[in-house]
Parts: sequence; C-alpha cells; structure tokens
Amino acid sequence: MSQYLSTPRSPPSLFRWLENCLQHGCGSANICDLPLLICKDGTSIVNWGRKIVSFYSLLCGADQSGAMLSSGVTCNIAPGLYHTREELVVLGMVGEKFGLQHLDLLPAGVSLPLRHAIDKCRECPPTNWPAAAYVLLGREDLALLHLSDPTKYVELDFTKSSLISVSTPYMLPLHPVTIPSSVSDTLETDSTKLEDVDSLEGSASDGMEHIFNSSTQLRYGRDLRLNEVRRLLCSARPVSIQTPANPTASDQDFQQTQLWHLAQRTTALPFGRGAFTLGTICTLLTEALAVPKLVLAGRLPAQQNAMVNLDPNIRNIQELKSWPEFHNAVAAGLRLSPLQGKMSRTWILYNKPDEPNVTHAGLLLALGLHGHLRVLTITDIFQYYSLEHESTTVGLMIGLAASYRGTMQPSISKSLYVHLPARHPSSFPELELPTLIQSAALISVGLLYEGSAHPQTMQILLSEIGRRSGGDNVLEREGYAVSAGFSLGLVALGRGQDAIGYIDTLVDRLFQYIVGKELHSDRLHLFSSSADEHNRSTGQIIDGNLVNIDVTAPGAIIALALMYLKTESELIVSRLPIPQTQFELQYVRPDFVLLHVIARNLIMWSRIRPSEDWIQSQVPEVVKNGVKGLGNEMEDIYEVDVEALVQAYVNVLVGACISLGLRFAGTRDANAQELLYKYAVYFLNEIKPVCVSNCNGLPKGLSVYVDRGTLETCLHLIVLSLCVVMAGSGHLQTFRFLKFLRNRSSADGHAYFGTQMAVSLAIGFLFLGGGTWTFSTSNSSIAALLITLYPRLPTGPNDNRCHLQAFRHLYVLATEARWIQTVDVDTGLPVYVPVEVTIKETDLYNETSFCEVTPCSLPERAILKAVRVCGPRYWPQVIELCPEEQAWWNSGDKNHPFNSGVLYVKRKVGACSYVDDPIGSQSLLSRAMHKMSATTQPKSCSPSTECTGEVTVDQLVSTFSSDPSLIAFAQLFCDSSSTTRSELDFQEFCLQVLFECVSKDRPAMLQVYLSLYATIGYMVDSFVSDTCTSSDTLSLSSLKIAVAYNEAVSNGRLTNLRGGIVQSAFLGSLKKRIEDILNSCPDMNSQLCAYITSGEWPTNNNNNNNANKSRTFLSWYLQWYSVASPLDIKTVANKIQRDKICPSVALLRLVFPSTHISAIGALNRYYSSFRVED
Repeated sequence: MSQYLSTPRSPPSLFRWLENCLQHGCGSANICDLPLLICKDGTSIVNWGRKIVSFYSLLCGADQSGAMLSSGVTCNIAPGLYHTREELVVLGMVGEKFGLQHLDLLPAGVSLPLRHAIDKCRECPPTNWPAAAYVLLGREDLALLHLSDPTKYVELDFTKSSLISVSTPYMLPLHPVTIPSSVSDTLETDSTKLEDVDSLEGSASDGMEHIFNSSTQLRYGRDLRLNEVRRLLCSARPVSIQTPANPTASDQDFQQTQLWHLAQRTTALPFGRGAFTLGTICTLLTEALAVPKLVLAGRLPAQQNAMVNLDPNIRNIQELKSWPEFHNAVAAGLRLSPLQGKMSRTWILYNKPDEPNVTHAGLLLALGLHGHLRVLTITDIFQYYSLEHESTTVGLMIGLAASYRGTMQPSISKSLYVHLPARHPSSFPELELPTLIQSAALISVGLLYEGSAHPQTMQILLSEIGRRSGGDNVLEREGYAVSAGFSLGLVALGRGQDAIGYIDTLVDRLFQYIVGKELHSDRLHLFSSSADEHNRSTGQIIDGNLVNIDVTAPGAIIALALMYLKTESELIVSRLPIPQTQFELQYVRPDFVLLHVIARNLIMWSRIRPSEDWIQSQVPEVVKNGVKGLGNEMEDIYEVDVEALVQAYVNVLVGACISLGLRFAGTRDANAQELLYKYAVYFLNEIKPVCVSNCNGLPKGLSVYVDRGTLETCLHLIVLSLCVVMAGSGHLQTFRFLKFLRNRSSADGHAYFGTQMAVSLAIGFLFLGGGTWTFSTSNSSIAALLITLYPRLPTGPNDNRCHLQAFRHLYVLATEARWIQTVDVDTGLPVYVPVEVTIKETDLYNETSFCEVTPCSLPERAILKAVRVCGPRYWPQVIELCPEEQAWWNSGDKNHPFNSGVLYVKRKVGACSYVDDPIGSQSLLSRAMHKMSATTQPKSCSPSTECTGEVTVDQLVSTFSSDPSLIAFAQLFCDSSSTTRSELDFQEFCLQVLFECVSKDRPAMLQVYLSLYATIGYMVDSFVSDTCTSSDTLSLSSLKIAVAYNEAVSNGRLTNLRGGIVQSAFLGSLKKRIEDILNSCPDMNSQLCAYITSGEWPTNNNNNNNANKSRTFLSWYLQWYSVASPLDIKTVANKIQRDKICPSVALLRLVFPSTHISAIGALNRYYSSFRVED
C-alpha cells in the first residue's frame, strides 16, 4: 500500500529526498522525489540542485559508476585519495567547484551535512589532494605547502583564480609569505643595535648589521647573544687598550706590544664573521658589495679615546694585512644568500677593480663557494689569470673548483693544470709559480674531480705527494704535499674499495710515503714522471732515494682517510697503527699519531661513540699506563721517555676529539657536547688551573712534559670540534667558554694568530649563519670539514707553509640550511610552533621521536622520517619523508618539502600565539567570556563592578582570531546596549554561540546558528501575535533537514567521532519547541480534520489576519509532520471502509511511513470516527 501511495501523484520534493537520504540512506530515498531536470546531465537551470543531490548521495553511500551515481545524477570528483565518505564528498565539491561561498548561500539545514563532511576532514586530510581541497577545508597552510613553488607570484596568481570559488569571500588574500634576510628586514630596535659609546666610529659598518631580522629575533627573543657575537667579531672599529692616564715612554712601548697582540686577534676575526653571517643577505645586483674595514688601530679610553696606530717602523703593516684583507673580503662575500639565485656575470665584473687586489680575490672565493662562478666565461677566467695576482689566482681557482665540484669540467681542468708546473710537458715554457698557487691548484683539482676516482688524476696527485724539491720554497713543501693528499682523497672520496685501476699499487705507494722506504720498485715506477726527474735534477736540495716522511706522511695519511672514509676497512686500519710500545713511540712524530687516530676513526666511522670509554679505548695501553703516575715519583723514571708518552697521549686525545666532532657534526648531540666540553676544560686546566672540572679520572701535570704551545693547539682543536658538533645552536655554555678563551689569551699575552683564528672560527661555527645553518655528515662534507680543521694552526697572518689559509673557508661546502621556521598563513608572521621530529633507527639509537619548537634545525635527510606539527593551538599537519643518503634540498627546489625553510601553519580560532601567550593562560576562552558576560547585565548595575570593564567582546575575539566574520559578529550582536528582556536573551544566545564557534574553530557555524534561531524566533512571534505577515515554509524544511542530520549523527549513519558540528541538545530543543507551538495552536484539530476530509483551508470569513495565521500554521503542521495529501488519505479511508479493517496506529504507521507519529494519531482519530459513523 505504501508503494501505491508514492506514485507520481505526489509532486517531487527535493527537500523530502534530502531528508529521506539522511534518515534511511541513499538507497532508500525515492528517486521519484527528484525533479526530472536534476537527473539530466548538462542542465544549467537546476545545476545547483544536481550538485547538492550528488553530494548527499556520496555522503549517504551511493554507488559510483564513473561520474554517474546510483541516485541518477552525475558528479565530477577531483583526483585524490580518500578513505571515508566525507573525504569523497569534499573531493566531489572540489570537482564541481562548489566552495564556501556557495555553501553560505544554501539554507542552513541543507548546508549542515556538507559542513559536517568538511569538518571531519579538516584535521588530517590526505596528503595528495589538490590545493583547492585544502582551501575548502580552511587549511590554507596545507594549500601553500602543496603548491609546487609558492615563491613565484605568477604561478600563485594563476592558482588564485581556481581557488577563489572554494574560498570564503572574507578570506585574506592568499599570497606567499617570504621572510627575506635582508637589510630592509632588519628590526630597528634598541635591543638589536650595537652601541659602543666609547667608539669614535660607532656608525661604521661592521658587515653584521643585517643579522637582526625577523627570524633571528624570533629565535633569540630578548636574548642578547647575537649582540655579543657581533661585538666579539667586529673588526671595523679600533680596539680598546687599557693604559695609565699619564703614559711614559715605557708605556708607549707597552701600547705597541699590546696593540700588536690585539692585531693578531683582529686579523683573525674575518674567519668567524664569515661563518656567523653565512648566507644571510640578498644583495642588490645594481650595487657593489660593501666590504667592512679591517682596522688594526687602537683607542685609549683613559685618554679620551685617543687613537693609536701600529708603528710602521717596527711592523710591516701592509704585509700584515695582506691575507687578513683577503679573509675579510671572503667574509663579506659569504653573506650572500643562496636564495639570491643565479648570480649575474655583469655584477661580478662590475665589482672587479681596475687593479687587482686581495679584496676582489676574496670575493671571488666566496662567490665560488656559493656556486656563483659558473656564470663566468672561459674568457673571463683567463683574463683573471693574466693579471698574475697571487691571491686573485688562488681565490679564482678554488672558487671555480667549488662551483664545478664533481663535474670534471674539461676547460676548468685545463686552467688548473696550467698552474702545476710539475705536470707540464718538457716542451712547455718554464713557469715560475709560487708554491702557494700550486697548492691551491692541487686542492682545486681534487674538488673538480671529487668522487670520480679518475685513474689518471689519481696517478698525478699521488706523484705530487712525493714530488722532489724543484728549487721552490722548501719550507712550503709540506703544505704542497698535504694539498696533494687532500686532493687525492677528494678524487677517490669513499671509493677506496670500489675504485677501478691501480688502487692496490696506489695504496702501497701511499704507505711507503707514510713509513718511509727507498723508492726503487719497478712496480711503482709507473707513478713517477719525467717532470719529477727533471725537478730532481735542477733542484737545490738532494733528496736521495729515501722518502722524506716529514713531508709526505701527513698528505698520505689524509689521502687514505678520505679514500676509505666510512668503508670500515679493517685492512687499511691495520696498516695505520698507533704505537703500542715505547720503542715505536721513539720513531713516530706525535702529530703523526694524531693524524693516524683521525684516519682510523674516519675509516671505522660506525664505531665512533660519544662516550668516555670510547675515547679511552683509543689510547694504547703503554701510553695509558705511562701517564697514570704523572706527578708521582716513578722507579723507572730514567728508563721511560715520559715526554714521548705524554706527547702521544695528548695527540691521541685530540685526534679522538676531532673524530668525534666530525662524526657528530651539526647533530648537537648532547653526549658528544658534554664529552668534548669536558676535555676542553681538562686541557685548559692543564695549561693554567682556572676552574673546577669533573676530570678526576684523567692524569694531571701534562704541562711539565708538553710545551704550552702544544697544549694551546690541542685545546683550540678540541674547542673547534665542539663547535662543529654544536654548529648553529648558539649553545650558551659553549659560548661562555669561547668568550673566556678569547679574553684569556689577550690578557696573558699568549695570543698568536693560530689560536685566535681557532676561537674566531669556533664562534662563527656556533652561530653559523646567525643560527640558521649547520653541518652535514655526508662524505663530501666530512672532507671539507677535515680540510678546515687540519690540525696545523698558522703562526701568523701570512703563514701558509703547512696549510693554505684559504682552505679554512672550505667549511662552506659542508653546510646545509636545515633551518625551518613556521609562518602563520593568516597573518604572514613567523610564529613559535611545537613540532615532533621522527628519525629512523641507526646503529646508535632506535627510531626516536622528539619535540622541538620552531624556529629550529632539523636532522639530516639521511635519518629524517617525519615532521609533525603538534600542540593544541595549531592545526596538525604531517610531512612524511623517505630517508635518503643525499644532501639537503637546495633552496628553491620545487620538490623541497619544507618550502625552502618555511612551513606554513594555521592557528586554531580560540588560541593565542605562543608569542602573545607563552604559558597558555589566555587561551582559556571560557573564563574570558564568562568575565565578559558582565557586559550583558542591565545598565542598573553599579559602575564600580566588573561589568564596566574596558575590554569589549570584539576586542577579545580579535585577540584569538583574525577572521573578520567573527569580529563583525561580536561588534553587532554582542554589545552591551541591550535593554529589553528579549534583547538580553538574544545577546546571551549570541555570546554562547560565539564561544561555541570560537572554542571549536567553526566560525562558519555562526550563520547556521543564527538562521535556525531566527526561524524559531519568527514562529514564536507569529504564535504570540495576532498577525502573520509571511507563510514561508523554506526555513521549516531546512530545519527538518537539520533535525534529520542530528538523528543521522546520533544513530551513527554519519561519522560521529567528535559528535556533530551543531550541538545535539540545541537541535533537540528546537524540535521540541516547534512541536509545542504546533500542538498548542487553537482550532488545529478542526482545521486538520477539514483538510483531511475535503482538502479545505481556513477561509477569511470576518477576520482576515486570523485566517492567514491559521493557514500558515496549518501549512507548517502539514509540512513538519509530513502529512499525506487529502487524496491519499481518502484512498486509504475508502479501502478501510470497503475491507472493514479496524484502523490502528501501527497499521497507519505502515501505510504512511514518513508521517510523524503525532499526525498518525490525528489520522487514527479521523479513521476511527469515520468507522463509528459507518
């Protein structure tokens, strides 16, 4: 019978279909309730209706067959992964370009299920959705993360046009937020300015004024560490000299002596400043690069800041400043950020001076380390070479090799070999090149052929390690051999076990260079060259057939270490022993022991552990037993060479510490930091007891057997290793230690250039790139760091004998910008956000997750698995990665998962940022709203009470959200101007709704709540008053769908993990209120009986207003209770009369399944009365 009653005699009703779909599912909803035009594809007149039907169909389980749904309509679904029906609905809305603007135009009840689907997907949507889907969800942070390159405005503007349909009309413009580290971004605040009231040149540029940008300001806040670093590394102002107020002649000599020692420190400052400012500015290509001055003068505060200069008759000032000016220019050039992109060839040549100088030479090296010299043509390169300027040639060669690193570019290779006279054919014109240039050419060849294992290049470099003196500077031969060793190691970097060619013979030759044997083997003759024999015949020194291991051993050891880096080769390690007996100690230089320890550990990479036991395991038993009794009387004091034991002991410790620093470079490992700090304090106390340490188990009295210079070198090498581990962290304890070393050396008069350079570099490493850069542990990075940390410190600013000072800048090749900062997508400001970082399992630890607060540095790509935005204040997002043994993504890469270091986040409404509310007290919005409710009290309240607070609701809301709809709602509906009871009730309702929407981050629900409230308010007003101005039933139909949605959530037909998006009690109270109104209407029974019997509506008669009101309430009753048409009711009555059936509520419920039980009761009374009449 029910099928008979649902024939097409009942007109189609879209609202009825939507309600049935929510109540019984898409399969139970009657298709005949849908207008025929909706089911026709391509009909634009009812296109909106088709979309709504398709969304409801997907939500309620319709079957799909391509774009066709089982409900008879089509739906274009956007590509993307989905697991739930709600996610499928969102993809359908995106595919149909149905956005938040369209959603706001729907009746409130109709929009509820769609808003429900959006709300359920908002927290953790799939990661492969289109950007428009994330905008629809209100997750603009994920939308920007999804865009391939959001820094390009053109591409983003194109995306805007496709996203505008799914965004809210009041949404802030969607545009990329970049945080450039430029001078224009500098925060001009008193806390970030470097003020020096005693300086005569307080306004002089020091090359670090740009370091205070929004990123570093957020990182350090009110901490003044960066100010202190800037003060320590400033070389553009005269240094202060403490002297008596009335100096004598001897005082003037003391001033010159003190100024000379301070000049050693000043000339070393550019090393640290280059690391400190690494990659922090983007220069204008229309301006020349500004290089700060290098001032070696001093000032006398006791004499009104009188200036004191170094006496040129005593010191050669120009020679003193030659290489320091080079390093100063390198530091200025390293400021340029890789974000600069491809450097202009015109800009490089624009900065070229008319006459070659060391400043431009340093700039070329810096640009090359950043990879910018690829823009130079081969003509430009040879024009630089033709200047025959030593520092320019050095800077250009290393810079070109760094820019073309690992490419084996033929033209660059030829230009480098030109500067190696030993490789020239006999017919080539004889060139006299300084050993310094030849050393730079060797290391450049290694960088150019890095990791290639090129056999011919390896053969050439091996020969250069043992090259005989050719009349050049004999004192620089060791530096030349070390450069050749580094170069050979770079070419075969980590390829010792898989490189093809004469690798076994090559290794044997290297070990001969280490242990020293006569070179006469025919097997090794292939590595000798005619040029070598020529140099030997024309040289001024007769070397003989024996190898001078004092020259060749360091380079050979380094070459083996890099060739077998991380290979775990037991064979090679066994041939690099540490002396195990007192006899062996007599025949091995202590500094060679240090290199042996480093080489062994680099090869056995995985066995390095940040523990005291591991470091002590590096010390041979004979050495360990020999140093135990230092300071005590030993019986065999005359039979044991204690000095050799102690020298070996300190070098083994330093070698182990350097290995530890390289192994954990840039990791900020707490165990490694604690261990290295402990040994740094230990060596400091051995030099001069200055502090209490926990080095109880270590021997005392080293200074009796080891000179202070060696201990100073060991101390500073350990400090450098410590800062390599803590690179970019700004670790406070380490920084305090560095400040102490800097001041101690100057005060005690033991400062020389090498230790000052180490302290300067250490400070720069600790604050690498202003704290935004760190080091990598890839093979290439370890090689670059080893070159930088080579344990032979220079004795003066121009000392390049054992290690070219320009090589100290190669740490740049080991840096990575693993810095990440979070930017609020709505405000465009950097914010603090807690993130959970997951790293994969390694040989040191299991898979681990730990929390950081942005801005912060992330672990290396090789171990990074996931980064998750966590915490209650921001919407979560997860970036999952596949750990790969590759370098960190370059800035600007389209596949960079962190958008070149910027992660966009979206703050939840109702929560303050961590800057405004660090401890979360202001986020208790309920308490704040409770206090604000005093503004809703009548004005008769005492002015002195809490109700006269100065903060208004809209001001409070603006604290938690920048959504203009929320702020406007608070201004219009939550003010304290209400006087009547109804106004106060409405205001109280608005406050409660505002709290509900703000606390649950659903601002769009304000419109729904107000619409439903207005519907009930209109019905109540119509019921109370004598007139009824309108008979609109659309709002009532919308309210019925809202009630059906509430029932679907309650019954589990829709996902209800967190409940519905509208309070169930609110919708239940609305339903009861409507039923009370309809059941309380006068004459409703008689009017309903007349309608059922004859289909008549209340007539006007004498009172037109009452008739309109009666008709309106009758229509509401029929619609709310889904009463059947009079024809259907009459048909059932005839059948009951004909079949003499006894009517009952249960029977009528079966006949009219969609009719409410209250109307069923009225129908039952009607049929019962009809039967009684019969």
